[in-house]
Amino acid sequence: ALVVFSSGGRLQLGRQVQAILGSDLTGALEAMDPSAPVFTPGAPMAAAPMAAAPMAAAPMAAVPLAAESQTLGVFLEEVAFFLEDMDRDLWWLLRAAHQHVPLSIVRGDEELQPLADPSVEAIIEVLRDRAERHSEQHASQVRAKIVLVPAVVAAERAVLHALRNLKFHCQGKIEVFPCMKEANNSTIWAAYHNFVATMEPQWVAKTDGPVQKPYFSQCVTVVPVYVDRQKGEIKLFNVWCPEKKKRHWAFPGGDILRGADRNLFDAARREFWDEVGVFFGMKWSDCFVSDLPREHVDLEALNDPTVCLYVQLEKDGHRYPTRPHFFVQVKEDFYATSRCYEEASGVIRLPQPQGEFVKFDDLASARNVHLQGSRFLEHDEARWVSLEYSTGKIMGDDGKQLRKEHADLFKMMPEQIWEYLGNLAGLAPVHRSSMLPTDFPMDGPFAARVSGIDKTASDADIEQYFTENNIEVKKVEQFDVPRHTARVDFNDISSLEQALQLSGRNLLRRKVKVELWAEVGSEVSSSALPGARPLKQYEGPLPDAPPYKIIIRSLDKSVDRDDLGYFFWDRECQVSNIEYPLKAERHAGIVEFEDLESLKRALGLNRAVYKGREVSIDFVSAKDERAQQGGGGSRGGG
Repeated sequence: ALVVFSSGGRLQLGRQVQAILGSDLTGALEAMDPSAPVFTPGAPMAAAPMAAAPMAAAPMAAVPLAAESQTLGVFLEEVAFFLEDMDRDLWWLLRAAHQHVPLSIVRGDEELQPLADPSVEAIIEVLRDRAERHSEQHASQVRAKIVLVPAVVAAERAVLHALRNLKFHCQGKIEVFPCMKEANNSTIWAAYHNFVATMEPQWVAKTDGPVQKPYFSQCVTVVPVYVDRQKGEIKLFNVWCPEKKKRHWAFPGGDILRGADRNLFDAARREFWDEVGVFFGMKWSDCFVSDLPREHVDLEALNDPTVCLYVQLEKDGHRYPTRPHFFVQVKEDFYATSRCYEEASGVIRLPQPQGEFVKFDDLASARNVHLQGSRFLEHDEARWVSLEYSTGKIMGDDGKQLRKEHADLFKMMPEQIWEYLGNLAGLAPVHRSSMLPTDFPMDGPFAARVSGIDKTASDADIEQYFTENNIEVKKVEQFDVPRHTARVDFNDISSLEQALQLSGRNLLRRKVKVELWAEVGSEVSSSALPGARPLKQYEGPLPDAPPYKIIIRSLDKSVDRDDLGYFFWDRECQVSNIEYPLKAERHAGIVEFEDLESLKRALGLNRAVYKGREVSIDFVSAKDERAQQGGGGSRGGG
């Protein structure tokens, strides 16, 4: 266990740690912190076994024995904002966790005393050095909210576990969990979710829709619903997200906080209070017809006609595997109170809440959240929007967009949500439109085209993508040309429709697209390749004046500038200039044409197969131009 560093001071530190870790590890563990919990892989958890939770991404069986070293992740949750606002780091927190006099609330302005046990200080420095080295070597792996520390042994683990006892005004909770050193972002999050779910199974929810499996719920969403049965109207309450990279309307909601929430019901109540109720001084019971359970109950056992829980499987499901939506009917009093602050545009200017607070546009005062426990206000605008029940379209008066995930959910018109809304508003069930064309042959073939497949994926991996979602696969056929593409046949039309709903989710490391298989017709050249779409002439809008530019993406890595020019020249497109390769984007180029007809022909080549890759061709946007000129992005959240 010798730790060697380049400087003399670090060498001495390494010898101190060697002396500690070279002795009996159990004795060292007890000497440093008798109350610190130690993770024992495979030990039974009294709460409930998670046999049903998806464990493939980060199997717990792979965790080493307690006497061996293992990689640990430190999940910071809301505490990451504390570190940023107070200009502290994880290692300062670790020293705070080992103060002789425990801190009841960590504020960030404390003057920490030297640690009573110099061996703990030595371990902290070694952990810090190891984590920083790992971060430097895995820049794309480590995220701001998770710090990975490799090769941690039992005595070091006991030091890290003290972080779990810290409390903050922001209500965040630090967790220490086993992980794999050479893990990608998806696997790191899966390891965290699986570890917490084993101890606290109340965070696991079974998804609704075509994929009905239990997954970890990292967040909740509350959808306040107002209905006017006489008019047959349904209205939904939104709040405005002002962050630069977001700037959209969304339903109230956010991450669970294990330092404050005991279950998803607590998280829903807290998120609604923080984002809506606090502005009006109205608690959940003041706003909604029904309350949510105070203690954890089986989510499927909820039986209240004014409440609907819909658990959506997220397409980008690394950090958020699911998104539970609580649809809850509001009281007339809340609806009337909120509209008292409504402007002619339909936007509600939220009133100033009581007590101390920090606004989203006053980040200079963000320290007060941690020093004084001031409330952080994420927004100051809200609105009621109308839902067109027959189509799932959400209509607002201000023309600003709704968060894409929320809009997509309503476009799908999930049967469970529509039945709930229809019963509330007294509306007849709507006829659900099929994802298949009206002239689709009922005798098949029932085939889908899967593109964007990970290069390491086997036929078995592709089949599992569907079968793990209870969709039986008849046959899988991958193509060499175009690459990363396969035809998947199913047994019946119902399986095909379910399969099409899985488009946009991850198969191994890449998000795949699932589309209806299009047979190559006789009007297409006999040289058309299996899996390649018939190309269509471009019929969309065209610019009135030059420059006539397109951007072409997904080019094979072997393509050079001359190849790109000949690709268009051979297809009767007169090229005047080529920018390739691009500074800001790999495997992409910008091509300018001499005339409008050449531009139109080039756009008709979108999704053509060139050198084994299906390329995408579109107009050059202002963003593409700025990227080429070296323009930078802005700081913002995900």
